[in-house]
Amino acid sequence: MKNLTFNRIIAGLLLTAVLTVASGCNTAESENRSARPWNAPKGWENGMPVGLTEGR
Repeated sequence: MKNLTFNRIIAGLLLTAVLTVASGCNTAESENRSARPWNAPKGWENGMPVGLTEGR
């Protein structure tokens, strides 16, 4: 009886591992065609106060 329970636990863990690997993150897009790179700094990340450079 203990052997059957152990086998079910191992089978459940193996199934969980296979499903986790099979459901990885993948997209249909071959290239990232965004207008700006993902690591480009935003306007508020340059250290300068925003009001100094606006309207000039």
